[in-house]
This record gives sequence, structure tokens and C-alpha cells, in this order.
Amino acid sequence: MLVSGGLRAADTHADVRIASPWPAQNTIITMLGYGENIVGTSSVAQQIPLFRQSLPRIANVAVVSVNVGHELNPEQLIALGAQLVFVPKGMAVPQDDMLAKTGVRVLAFEANSMAALTHRVQQTADVLGTDAQQKARDYQRYFDRNARLVKTRLADLPASERVTVYHSMGNALTTTGRPSLNQDWMDLAGARNVAENWFSDKKNSAGEVALEKVVAANPSVIVAMNRRDAQAILTSPQWAGVDAVVHHRVYANPKGMFWWCRETSEEALQFLWLAKMLYPQRFADVDMQQETRDFYQHFFGITLSDAQIADILNPPAQVGL
Repeated sequence: MLVSGGLRAADTHADVRIASPWPAQNTIITMLGYGENIVGTSSVAQQIPLFRQSLPRIANVAVVSVNVGHELNPEQLIALGAQLVFVPKGMAVPQDDMLAKTGVRVLAFEANSMAALTHRVQQTADVLGTDAQQKARDYQRYFDRNARLVKTRLADLPASERVTVYHSMGNALTTTGRPSLNQDWMDLAGARNVAENWFSDKKNSAGEVALEKVVAANPSVIVAMNRRDAQAILTSPQWAGVDAVVHHRVYANPKGMFWWCRETSEEALQFLWLAKMLYPQRFADVDMQQETRDFYQHFFGITLSDAQIADILNPPAQVGL
């Protein structure tokens, strides 16, 4: 973790000024009770309806710019009076020394694994203070409870009976293998990722693949990160012979404050949702509508309507997202 100057955990206080171009990290910051302290955000976070409901002021927060080289603009961070800046490891932050001298602390966190995600929640809370730390402990208990439930219910599931799944993200033909966050939640949910070994030569275990490769893998279930991709897959003649399409088992991934499948604290719901969808008889007593309602009420203070829960679990297509 890269740390540059600025506040220490012991002297963090309620009016600390936070910036992050990382949309999923904005969700974690908000869950920990510091959404009102965000002075620099992501344009993606601003476009998600539930995020705007949870934090109405986000629409007027400055978008922290990232140029084509994935570098933050240090002058903008200083102008915003940012004291804490959260970024994914690997994002370039120029003029680190200058930022440190002006009181800007940059924290770069690991990503792309479930362990990194839950650790990041704890690390973020440690920087923000004791109130956030209590919320982070509460979240970890909930995450662990769901993980134990899923592992226990699937403990005797033979490898030969694990449902084959293809997960698309970004577009219908972009997917991920091992190691990755997506692989982790599929593993936990008892899925067999058809792309598990497709990217052994790539550092980030992700990439675009040929349609023929997916057709040959013939997954039983397809989970598309975006509704538009799920619709395209279901209606395309090129995908028509895939088992998931034949049996209408193509789903859009749930999305609330962010896409559950990504680097958000909502990951605690993702593997539970997938496990129930793949093995409904083993999780007949799990009510995802109620789990969703309780999660957002408890961790974000949002009271959801039935229609909102339906849109989270079966998200509609959105322009630009």
C-alpha cells in the first residue's frame, strides 16, 4: 500500500476530505459512513441511481480526472483540498512528493481478489477512524456468515455436478479466468468457470475471446455484467446453440450501489445470489429479496421498495452503463 503524507488514522475526523476515481471504492467509503466527505469521485458512481439515492450530493461532486495514461491530476487533488485519496494499485499518481508536502495522503490498494476486497474494507476503515472500524467489523461478520452458509450447503457437491458458468463483463466476449475476483466468487458459489484456464499467459487473467470459444465451452449458465449484453446474447443467432441460451439461463448481474460482481462491498451478496440461482434446492430457505432489503438498510441506511429490489436483482438496461 502506497502512503503519502497527510492524516494518520488516529487524527482522522468527521470533516476529512476524501477523493477517489475508483467507483467501487466510493461505495465502500459510503458504507463506512464517510460518503458526505467525498470531494472527488467517479463519473460512473454519479450515474448509478441507487448511489445517487444514498448520497444525493454525489451528483455535484467534482469528477476526479484520470488521463489516458491512467494518471491522476495532482493539481486537481490539491485544488479540491483532498486529504485522503484512494486508488487501485497500479494507478499512476504523479508528483507524489508535492502531494505529500501539501497534506494529500495517497493510499493504493490491491484488487482483483475476494481477499483483497475484504482487506480493503478493513484498511479503509483503519484510516478513517474508530466509527468506520466498527462498521467494517460488522460488515466482515456478515460477509463471513454468508461465506460459511454457502460453503456448508455446497460441501458435499461433487466437482462433476458443479454448474458451468460463463461471465461476461464490459462486453459479451470479455471475460476472466484464474486468478481473479470473478473466479473467486464463482468458486465460492459452486460454479465451474468455463474461462478458468483461458488466460494463463495474461497478468490480469482477463481479455476478449472468440465467440467460437464460448460456444465450444457450452456453459449451462451465462451471467452478463450488463443487461444489454444479456439481451444481445439471448437474441443473437450466433449464441443460439449455447445451452444457457437454449434453456433461457442468461442473467444480468445484480447491481445496486455498484455491480455486485465487482470491487464493491456488495460482493457479500454476489456469491450468495449465484449459489441460490445455481442450486435453488440447496438454498430454498434463502430469500434474496429479504437479504437485499436488509443489507442496504443495515449497511447504507436505505429503505428499498419492492420495485427497487426487483431492479437490483434483475437490473434494467441503462444508457452508458
